Amino acid sequence: MPNLVSQQLLSAKLVVRDQQIRSIPQAVLDTDQLAALIDEQRANGSDLIDMWHLYQAALPRTENFGGTPISSVRGGGRLHKGVSLHKGLHKSLHKGLHKGLHKGFAGGGASGIGQQWPEILPPWLELRRLEQERISMGWDKLDEDGLLEKPKGTQALIAETEEIIKKQTALRQSKNAWRRARIEIEATNDLSAYMTAIGADETGAGTQTAHLFQKILWLGNVIGLYYKERFAVDRPHVLNARIEPYIPVPAFSSYPSNHAFQSFLIAEVFARAVPEHGGLLALYRAAGQVAVNREYAGLHYRSDTKAGQQLARLCAPMLEKILNEHILLVRKEWY
Repeated sequence: MPNLVSQQLLSAKLVVRDQQIRSIPQAVLDTDQLAALIDEQRANGSDLIDMWHLYQAALPRTENFGGTPISSVRGGGRLHKGVSLHKGLHKSLHKGLHKGLHKGFAGGGASGIGQQWPEILPPWLELRRLEQERISMGWDKLDEDGLLEKPKGTQALIAETEEIIKKQTALRQSKNAWRRARIEIEATNDLSAYMTAIGADETGAGTQTAHLFQKILWLGNVIGLYYKERFAVDRPHVLNARIEPYIPVPAFSSYPSNHAFQSFLIAEVFARAVPEHGGLLALYRAAGQVAVNREYAGLHYRSDTKAGQQLARLCAPMLEKILNEHILLVRKEWY
């Protein structure tokens, strides 16, 4: 009897990108199977589960999938039991997804420097709403609508790499030790830069805000990865061998910068949630610093950063709608 992983491979399509082979499950999993699949992969030493594919496996869908109309909840309609996640799925997601995704894939790492913010479970309700907004609002077609700039051509990107090389040289200087430390911390989507900017402290105001920021990181990651796959822009070091990335390069393509997108999305949504907050300017500066640090690390072109900021402005109103209930909690926290 083949195990769950082999069953999924037999019914999956294989996608080759960025020197990685990924299997995309085509069969529908119920929650018990999904939980078992995650546990099985963890037992084999795999901590990083592709959030997007798990999300698709459990998401209510209304459009055609593979030519067959689907109106029921994928995953057997048993994702929730009462008001809480299925216990097996809850346990597996918390151990499997949180460990890998929060630190390297979907974002949302909650630990700050000397501070420990409570981590959230995957925001399934908000992810479902995001999919609904894709269908109704078309956030996946912003470039087609002329709202999001398309990436530059190869020659223009090669020209941009010269500026990255200058930043790379500066990064190696002793006076930039602080920036090297920040790059390493920010690679995990740590919340400290944002929380410090608004004067949040885990002993006082800040818990609901930290939860909000983590949800924004999750949602932003889904949108950002969609456009990365859509545009498939090579990373800077691919076009210029003189670039030596300071930290490991993610497997995903370059445009837009997800760190820039998620950081400015945090600033944009928080500005809508608490427009009178005295730390907004510092928060926008922190977002810009996180974004630029990825250029110093050799991971992104300047045009990636600009696209991330542009995408954040376009998506902020939608996220304000999706996160409306949580934004009310954040307002109570600060007012």
